[in-house]
Amino acid sequence: MYSISLNTMKKAMIATAVTAVLGGTVVGGGFTVPVAAAVNVNKDAKAGSVFAVSDSTVLKALVQKGLAAAPNQTVTQEGVTLTLTDLIYDNNELVAGIRQEGGTVGKNGSFMDQTRNVDVLINGKKLLFDTSIIPNLEDTDTALIYLSKGAMKQQIPDKFDLTLKAYANGVKEPFIFKVQVNKLGTLLSLKPGVSKKNNKFNYTVNSFEMTALTMSLQVTFKGEVPAAAKSKVNNPERMLYDLVDEKGNVVSPWGKPFEKVKTSGTEEQNYSAFPAVPKSISVKPFTYSKDASGKMFKDKQGQWAKTYYKDLETKITVK
Repeated sequence: MYSISLNTMKKAMIATAVTAVLGGTVVGGGFTVPVAAAVNVNKDAKAGSVFAVSDSTVLKALVQKGLAAAPNQTVTQEGVTLTLTDLIYDNNELVAGIRQEGGTVGKNGSFMDQTRNVDVLINGKKLLFDTSIIPNLEDTDTALIYLSKGAMKQQIPDKFDLTLKAYANGVKEPFIFKVQVNKLGTLLSLKPGVSKKNNKFNYTVNSFEMTALTMSLQVTFKGEVPAAAKSKVNNPERMLYDLVDEKGNVVSPWGKPFEKVKTSGTEEQNYSAFPAVPKSISVKPFTYSKDASGKMFKDKQGQWAKTYYKDLETKITVK
């Protein structure tokens, strides 16, 4: 699985091994609309919350609003104790906070053994997720596990029994946590049907959904994506879509640059949530620029350089 530092995930969306959940961080405060929380919320245990000490404003807001579950389940193996402090799930992603005591932190800053897969069972059935373990470099006794639904279509009920099996450095046996989970409610669901086109490419925004954790945008598209500025690669580029709310908060999709490019079809792009339910959403199509070897160009801030297509931008008004 991928081993990604939190700083790398935020700044470059760069991954280093088999599968990844690549997401952006959003700036802002709490949510304005309440949503259904996962079960077993323990308000007295917030002091030990991994979400609360993470570098994610989204996860911090979930704790502050009492929307994240606090199972505080503890498992000890060979003198090492792992505690499942936080848990949250919506239809796109499941995030778990893990705290350790007595373990060994590796060179990558994590006490989690990332050479062995995190296994997930839902109602006793093993399901496949794209997985990332994100160590907290400022508190190496904590880590986040991100589980994304990935490309596979899996039927997951709104309420289920979760079994999470993870491994720690130097410990042979797995740490197994079992907890009941309720899916977060939806804050916003739209079917705008808005379209944009230029002489080579066109797309339609079929739907947009938002929870307190993630957002998803479904688009139907057709045509050749225009060449990115500075790009020296003749291969077709994948069109991606940044989302911007009326306050200027920008979020970028997870991981799509690494997927096979198609000239037509319907796809879903997923994002971290806006700080609050937006009044409007600007959809800004873009591509990344690459050199002749396929390596991403970087801008002055060290981020992957983007080429935006203003003639393809559109705006969704939330009524």
